[in-house]
Amino acid sequence: MLHTPRILVISCSSSESYVTAVRKFLVLLKAKCNLRVIALDDDCVIPMESVQDWLMEEINSARKVVLFHSEESVLYAWRYVRSGIAHSVTLKTFVSALEMFSDSRVDQSKLLSVYFSYTPYSCVVVINCGKTYKLMDEFNGFLEDVCGSQIDGSSLLMCEEGRELQRAVEEAASCAEAHPFGFLPPEPDTSSIDNLSLSYMADTVDSD
Repeated sequence: MLHTPRILVISCSSSESYVTAVRKFLVLLKAKCNLRVIALDDDCVIPMESVQDWLMEEINSARKVVLFHSEESVLYAWRYVRSGIAHSVTLKTFVSALEMFSDSRVDQSKLLSVYFSYTPYSCVVVINCGKTYKLMDEFNGFLEDVCGSQIDGSSLLMCEEGRELQRAVEEAASCAEAHPFGFLPPEPDTSSIDNLSLSYMADTVDSD
């Protein structure tokens, strides 16, 4: 385990199909890529007041931090910006991670922002650090980054875990199409929530 790359994965969603797709993704990484995955979702029990300290320690220990972006996560984050109220630990962790990377309080090169191909790019929070990957279209690039070596993503997707992942992503896409969140970026002329919006998120987090 000492030589197994450790990655931290943060996902903020209450959509059952989306959560299933993320978990299938992590099963594939753990089974086929020799990664130690520390995943934060709503099954984790972390006191709200301990999020900042826990997150700082985990980011410092991780080789990479994988942040899943979705329509739901950015909608919740935007509501958090407006109200200052986090309805879950995963939401506060999601926004706190964005703030930490934006403020350079942690190694910015560790950040890997990812989103499934059916998610609009307008729902990816852009903070001008790390790298962003569209899954599963850019799976090979993501694997090389997270594993530190070249891996044939196409062959991985042919294994049992890979096929289960693809089915889960397709189901999540169908659910998203049938039940859209209808989130629009804060400004009509922006393609994503930008650093100006994020700075307000940061102020909200810091005032908690």
